[in-house]
Formats: sequence, structure tokens, C-alpha cells
Amino acid sequence: MKKFLLLTLIASLIGSTKTNAAPTLNSYPAAISTIYLDFDGQDVKNSMWNYGTPFAAAPATMTDAQITEAFNRVSEDFRPFNINITTDLAKFLAAPLDQRIRVIITPTSAWYPAVSGIAYVTSFTWGDDTPCFVFSDRLINDGKRVAEAISHETGHTLGLYHQSAYTTTCTLTSSYHTGIGTGATSWGPIMGNVASKNLTQWNFGPTPNGCSFLQDNLSIITTKNGFTYRPDDFGDFYNTAGIVNVASSAFSKVGVISTSVDKDIFRFDLSQRGKFNLNANPYSVGNAYTGANLDVKIELQDSKGTTIKIYDIEDSLNAKIDTTLNAGTYYVIVDGTGNVNSKNDYGSLGSYTLTGTYIGTTVTTTTTTTTSTNSSIEISGTKVKGGNKLSWAKNTTKNGEAMTLVYAKENVEDFTELSRPNGNTTSYIHQIAKPEIYTYKLKIIDKTGSIRFSNSVTIDAKNNTGVFKIIKQVQQPVVINSSEGYEFQVVDNFGRVLQAGKAPAGTKSIDVRNYPAGIYNIKVSSESEERVEKFMNK
Repeated sequence: MKKFLLLTLIASLIGSTKTNAAPTLNSYPAAISTIYLDFDGQDVKNSMWNYGTPFAAAPATMTDAQITEAFNRVSEDFRPFNINITTDLAKFLAAPLDQRIRVIITPTSAWYPAVSGIAYVTSFTWGDDTPCFVFSDRLINDGKRVAEAISHETGHTLGLYHQSAYTTTCTLTSSYHTGIGTGATSWGPIMGNVASKNLTQWNFGPTPNGCSFLQDNLSIITTKNGFTYRPDDFGDFYNTAGIVNVASSAFSKVGVISTSVDKDIFRFDLSQRGKFNLNANPYSVGNAYTGANLDVKIELQDSKGTTIKIYDIEDSLNAKIDTTLNAGTYYVIVDGTGNVNSKNDYGSLGSYTLTGTYIGTTVTTTTTTTTSTNSSIEISGTKVKGGNKLSWAKNTTKNGEAMTLVYAKENVEDFTELSRPNGNTTSYIHQIAKPEIYTYKLKIIDKTGSIRFSNSVTIDAKNNTGVFKIIKQVQQPVVINSSEGYEFQVVDNFGRVLQAGKAPAGTKSIDVRNYPAGIYNIKVSSESEERVEKFMNK
């Protein structure tokens, strides 16, 4: 049985009723998976929509400019993924049945009242061309509102439920998260109700099922639908950096930040001392970065990879460099970032443009960088729930200094950047996928570019057997043996919490035998560990 409305649909969509077709647009023609934006009108027959009664969905009464704006906004929402947003019916029909969805944008809305759109969860992979709908008449044909509805309903077809808002004490304040802030940096989750917000992103956050039931949008989209992220366009390492030719003074590059760990590195070789100006602007459909999904941050490094400066404008989505540099090799690293409204860089993904100029002078000088270890910088670490926690004193950095947390795995000599905490931060949790041996230290860079390091701390989690031992047997209670007190939840495959409680250390049986046949999750959480495991009732 298919999820959400628990209906099995077969949709036969034939015929177009619009004389003048929408502009032919494609966001990523090389992709196989396809989202078809159907503005042209459609005869909907033999479908469980409208209680099985055939009906004609009229063409959207939108101008080409409004259609193009909606298309561009939706394309940016899906820019990180290996999928094509298109208005071309031929592209849609060429895609595999179980890797495509038709979004019918229509003013024919009377058959489904009181909503701006409707979709079946997971229908993208059903393979029977069941469409979803966006009702343009209820959105006053506005390109922004129509685009938000298209991405939202398409998100449902890809397996996503609504995102909700809660207080710090887990009191539900809105089943549909309405976003935060005003202006260019105002933020909201695509699976909420955020037509009034500018920076709308995929989110890792709670659903109406509870503040502890978190929905990982990006993971669901890229693992459940036959496509994943688009190939990386510029390397994340120095030896694969994009080379920028500055010989003609002006330069430009276009790129995409496709994952939360993606960093695009560009190399600049300056032949002499000169004025270096660079602007990093996220994609937008108008002024003030309207329609942007990426809040961009850039870092300027010297030839050794030492940070010269990080550029991250708090109240804007762009970043820029305006400085004088000596002759030599430099790297600019482009990354997504969070702000006061979006909080983190999870959904800060999308396309950007680098533009700039380099004007050389006849004077050349050299700079030197020194490195030292300062034993007064102390870092400590311990294993906690979900990873390794690193801590340090509040006044570790002085004004103008930058802090970077670096780590190395067992038998690896080189340290890798992990995080760049701000000066007010005193801890960081490194979330790890599996137990390994990690060594950490802080790297502090002062105003002159000199570097000093803290002591090193090693955390060995290889031999950690875990707090919980969970025994799952068909047609038997789930047995949990724990060395700590903990909380537990039994959650069905739709995210509904069926049973919850607290238990002390020791052995406990959770009776699940009266639940219907199906797949369930048992979620356990203590001070030092959190686990989710599936089990089946037959």
C-alpha cells in the first residue's frame, strides 16, 4: 500500500488543452530523473483523484514571465540534485516511469477545496504517472508563491512530510513552519508554509509527529528516489582546484554547492603585487538575492593553505573580497553558510557566480608565516551521544584571531579541517558515522598570519560496545538491555509515535505484539548514546 493517503492510483494523463504552450525550459538536461512543470492544461482520466471522476485541468493563466520566474525558483531548489526541472513534455516522457513526476499547475481547483496544492507522498517512484497539483488561482498566479507550492508538493512526492515549529520545551507552535526573520536573510523550510520568506531551503527538522522526530530532507530525497546529488563541479582539494585566469584583469566563474560538505576551491596565481577584488553572489531571480537558496561564505588562503581571512556577511547572502595581495599563489574557498535565521549550513545549497578583477602593480614583496605550539591553549575531549565532544576555554582567541578545529584519523599524519568555531564558542560535537580513533587540536591564526596550535587530544571509540543491546524477535516483545537510564519510543513507518516512556538501567521488555503487521522503529536515547533500529511484526 502506498503512503500518505493510503490509495493506489493509476493516472492516465492525455491531451493538452492550451493553445499557446509554456516556454520550453530545462534546468539540467543531462539528468535522467525529471520533474515536469505542466502549465499547459491537462485532461485527467482514470485516476483516483477527484474520486475517480475524469476532469479537465485548465491551463495556468500565467504570463511567460511568471512561468519563467516560477521555473527558475524551482530549479534553484533542486539545483543540488541530479534531476532536470523541465517544461518540455518530451523530456518528461523520455524519463523512466519510476523517476519522474508531473506537476499540473492549474486554476481548476474547485474539486479539491481549501489548499494551494496536493500530492501523494512517495508518488515520484510509483511508476504510474500519478501527478500532483498546484492551484495557481489560489496563489494569484504569483511566480514566487507558485514556485514555493511546486517545490513543496514535489517534496511530498519524493517522500517528505511537513516541517513544524516547536518551542524549546517541545510545545507545537505551528504544524506548518512559517519561517523566521525579514528581508533577504529571512528563512523557512520548503516543507513548511514560507511564501513570505526569501531564503527557503531543504531542512533537517521536526514534523507534526513530535519535536524529537526529525526529518532529514536531503537524505530522503537522495536515497529513496533513484537519483542523488549532481556531480561535483569543482574539487574540494587543492590539487583539484579550479584554475582562475587573471591575466586579462577581469575574471568570472559559475559553480554549485551541492552538499553541506561541498567546498569549491579556486586557485589564483598572481604575478605581482596588486589589487584583488572578488564578489561571490548566490543565484537569484531579482534584486536583493530574491529566490536564492545559498548563503555564501568565502575564505582566502595563501599557497600553504593558511587562512588569511574569512568573508561572511552576517546580514546578506553574498560575500566579497577587496584587498591588496603580494605576488604568489592564493586559494579562494567557496562554501555554504548559515545566518541568524537559518542557524546552520544544512540547506545552504545552490548556484553562485564569482566575478572580480586583479590589477597588478610594479612593487613586489614577500610575506612569511610562522607556526608554533602554545601549551597555554588547552583542548579536552570526551565521547558523547552521537559523537565526540571537544571543549576549550572561553578566551582561547583574542580580537582579530581565527580559530579552526582540525582532526586526523588513526594512522593518518595530515590533519583535516573540521569546523571554524566563532570566538564565543567553547565546544563542538564531531558527529561520527562509526567508532574510530580520532586526534583533535585547535589551530589559531593571529592578525599577522602566524599560527599556533593547542595540545592534541585523542578519543578512542573503537572498543565501545555501546550502552544498548537490543534483541528483536518476530512475534516477541523487543528486549532492551541498557547500562544507563534512557528514554524510548516505538514509531511506525509513517513517523507516528505509538509508545513512549522512560526506563532505568537494566533489562526491559517492550510489548509490540498487538501492533498490525509491518515495519516499525525502536528509538532509544541516553545521556551518551542514541540509536534507532527497525524491527518487523508479522
